Amino acid sequence: TSLTSVTIGNSVTSIGSSAFSGCTGLTSITIPDSVTSIGSSAFSDCTNLMSIIIPNDIRSIGSSVFTGCSNLKYTEYNNGKYLGNIGEPYLILVDVIDTSVTSFTIPTTTKVIYYMAFYDCTSLVSITIPNSVRDIGAWAFYRCKLKSIVIPNSVTSIGGYAFGDCRQLVSIAIPSSVMRIDAYAFDNCNNLVSVYYGGTVSVWENTIIGNANDKLINANRYYYSETEPTDTTYNYWHYDENGEIILW
Repeated sequence: TSLTSVTIGNSVTSIGSSAFSGCTGLTSITIPDSVTSIGSSAFSDCTNLMSIIIPNDIRSIGSSVFTGCSNLKYTEYNNGKYLGNIGEPYLILVDVIDTSVTSFTIPTTTKVIYYMAFYDCTSLVSITIPNSVRDIGAWAFYRCKLKSIVIPNSVTSIGGYAFGDCRQLVSIAIPSSVMRIDAYAFDNCNNLVSVYYGGTVSVWENTIIGNANDKLINANRYYYSETEPTDTTYNYWHYDENGEIILW
């Protein structure tokens, strides 16, 4: 609690869970460009932390990293609160200001949709995730009214409960870049009937899928094929000239 400053060297690539939790003496911190991941609760309850510099190459951020950081200053833009740096202020979409939002456009430089960013936005029916986003945090879209969603091929992981209780969700397109889907990510998505997967059968089978994702696993799954396949064992899809998903 007496720690007032810290210098993180450029050899550091990750900050572990709860690393600086409760360091109430910290008022600012600069994370070097070498860091790509920040663990859960890393800066939680740093009550006097006012500014934090996020590196451009950030890839993943755990849950509750900034919980209890009551003095932390955010950049506000178009109904969103962001963290980043001077050159890239919108790297992390932390939170939505007005949860009654029906649609939302994420900046094309955002790399992380943070834990609970759209939590309980029960009127949200439309979202476009840009090809810059790498990580969709836990509980990110919990209880939203999204009917369909396309996850870009920049995303590598989907956090637990990320789309939990999205009971209006009918279809989702998941790229082969997603290597991990955490437990309960699609819990209670009772109307999910179609999953358009961007990779092959073998890549899907090697994807780490946590428990309580039965709605995802049991939905009709279609594999991407640019040309009409001769194989009839599985279902396939492709994009038409307008970028719409079409079944073969």
